[in-house]
Amino acid sequence: MDEEEFDALIHLRPFGTEDAKRADIRYRRSTSLATILWGKTANDLRRQLLTHPPEIPSGFDLADYREVQRTTEQISAAMSRTGLEFRTIVVGAQQYTEWEARCEIIRRAIEYLENR
Repeated sequence: MDEEEFDALIHLRPFGTEDAKRADIRYRRSTSLATILWGKTANDLRRQLLTHPPEIPSGFDLADYREVQRTTEQISAAMSRTGLEFRTIVVGAQQYTEWEARCEIIRRAIEYLENR
């Protein structure tokens, strides 16, 4: 397979200014949602884990939540492979690392949004 055949198969196009703008908007929406949903401290995470469903910020759609979930699960998996010790959040009999707590909160939020 030569370069032209490969390009024809993949259907790639140059990454342009509009693509960068869309990516920036998605990143900013995801960051805003994550910050509002999780708060800034371990106590904020604990509070969200104790609330059923978690407090759901308005102004975001299900696609925003799924994007945050995808990114959070990737980060959580990578962090768990480092072997480093992370702060543990205890809620009743459950224990979570901060990243596991974030994954659980976003999972619950999505479950709520899908079923309402």
